[in-house]
Amino acid sequence: MHLEAMVKELMQNQSTGTVHPGNVTDQAKPTTPPTLPHDPVDLTAPEQLSNARYVGSTHWSAILDDIQELKVVLAGPTDLQEVTAPIPSATSLASDDIIFGGSSNFSLQEIIAQHLPPKVETDRALAAYFRGETFIVPFVHAFQFQRLYREFWTDPTKVNPLWLSLLFSICYMSSLVGGATCADLPLQGDLINQRFRLHTAAAKCLIVGRYRRPQPFAIEALALYGHCKNLATLDPSREAGTILAIVVRMAYEMGYHRDPDHFGSFTIFEAEMRRRFWAVCKQYDTMVSFQLGLPSSIVVENSDTKPPRNLLDSDFNEYTQELPPSRSENEPTKLLWFIVKDRMLASFSKVSKDALSFNEKSEAEVYQLDQEIRQVHATTPDILRTRALGDSLADSPFLIMTRLYIEFIHLKSGLVLHRKYMVRGSVFSTVACVEAGKSLVRQFVDMYHERAPGGQLHLGSWMLNNFTMNDFLLGVMVLCLVVHLRRRRGGGQNFLPSNGEAASEKELLSLLKRSRDICVEKSPASRDAWRVSHAISLTLDYAKSSDGASTGGSTLPQPHSLNTWTDTFNAVHSTGSGFQPTDPTSLVLLSGDEQSNQYGDTGIGTLDSFSFMFNGLDGVDWMTFDPQISGHDAPIL
Repeated sequence: MHLEAMVKELMQNQSTGTVHPGNVTDQAKPTTPPTLPHDPVDLTAPEQLSNARYVGSTHWSAILDDIQELKVVLAGPTDLQEVTAPIPSATSLASDDIIFGGSSNFSLQEIIAQHLPPKVETDRALAAYFRGETFIVPFVHAFQFQRLYREFWTDPTKVNPLWLSLLFSICYMSSLVGGATCADLPLQGDLINQRFRLHTAAAKCLIVGRYRRPQPFAIEALALYGHCKNLATLDPSREAGTILAIVVRMAYEMGYHRDPDHFGSFTIFEAEMRRRFWAVCKQYDTMVSFQLGLPSSIVVENSDTKPPRNLLDSDFNEYTQELPPSRSENEPTKLLWFIVKDRMLASFSKVSKDALSFNEKSEAEVYQLDQEIRQVHATTPDILRTRALGDSLADSPFLIMTRLYIEFIHLKSGLVLHRKYMVRGSVFSTVACVEAGKSLVRQFVDMYHERAPGGQLHLGSWMLNNFTMNDFLLGVMVLCLVVHLRRRRGGGQNFLPSNGEAASEKELLSLLKRSRDICVEKSPASRDAWRVSHAISLTLDYAKSSDGASTGGSTLPQPHSLNTWTDTFNAVHSTGSGFQPTDPTSLVLLSGDEQSNQYGDTGIGTLDSFSFMFNGLDGVDWMTFDPQISGHDAPIL
């Protein structure tokens, strides 16, 4: 305890720059390497807003580096600090994840007695997982798992704790399907508590089973636990990122990056399951790292593991002597979208690396990578090609959503590749970026509204996860950037022609208004959605104010206090109504003009600091304000 206190004291001294007399006689102030001018910094860590957190260029908030007008406003000391942040879910209430602790003051029998549902309920949960169209985890083989499940109930005292962790995690995932469409609030609360118990039990089993040792089911159980952690929130989970980084390191240590044909001695079944698991590792690592704006832990070029085959679990088992060939990609197997996504990772990883690199590609290199992205997308089977919802009337919600997952990977590849070159004035990148942003946001908005009761996707509403939400926010911020770039460059009504068509600003603003409604509605569950809703409102206000100034019409909004808007936002959050249409204070139903009419001149669309910024100050280099921005405590994007 004394040592711990000394370490904490030393860390506090270092953070405050103080040195106690007697500890160090003469200490030179350490030098800090200069920060590169375009390193994005996220200052929104809820625990301590003054601590800067690095995010790379793949994070949606990094787009603010190209919209200095928004960055200055959202970083400034405003009353928005008082806005209530989204309430964390039950699974995120614990401050520390127990798998990182050293305590194991619980036995396997206690875990089973306290957390395992009755057999009939567990049977139903597994049936919902294996029979239904859920987030199928390819490295859990249905028939092997069911055999072990039968053995477990024969004698629960002999169960492998790590396999039991898998069971708890699968039950957790199964509960997501039933709970997403449940409108009964008391029952919904019971489901949240049940999920928390299942997730806690999975963690305890990992500890009892000593998951950090290379052994059967260890890496699979930890990966599935991290996957459940990620599914628990609409915002990117840093805890899940840490857990999955451990999974990647363990996978490397156990040789999963080497194909079983060249490494180790494995059965046909074990070899194929290892290929499936490594493909999952690559996808988890790439997507979660992308969300967090950080480099991936896996270097694709340093692996020779073959992609898994497009097979049903019924096509092979533990006793298979020869693996059958892959099924046709015209057949919509549950694994097909996973196979296609794995195929797209090579080009997507290149895009992410370029976005995080401090070097810039030439226009020819950008064009070449763009063509590679399009060629890979062209190999998508027809059954997984996105189409209008009106043309998908006979398709299941799962199939429709997996089509969107594939399409969004393609579209965000284009967004991330072209965004920084669009800012530098490339016409080719501008056209590509605008079209990708419009398509992504429009498809998300259409999908989102079909999740309502009676919609085509209502039964699949649980499939809206933080990956999809993050793609949407990225697309929205790119549209905000497009509006600001057009105004800054003095464009006309049409932004840029593309194949004879034009991306009108009216169309972009319409998409932004619809997106703002969604972001405000999801704000209670997503801090990122709340922040982006504010950025959209600032952009819409800027466009409206600029129109008034350029046409000699209405003047820019007058200075005012932010308190009224802040109080209104807090009032809506505190209702707990989820922004239902019957709520008269819901911002979801209000356009910018309606907000002004209802709340006077203090609506979200009339922020004085934003208006002031565009009142004859377009020539100011806002980059010079970056050092000051990083010192504010106000939340920024």
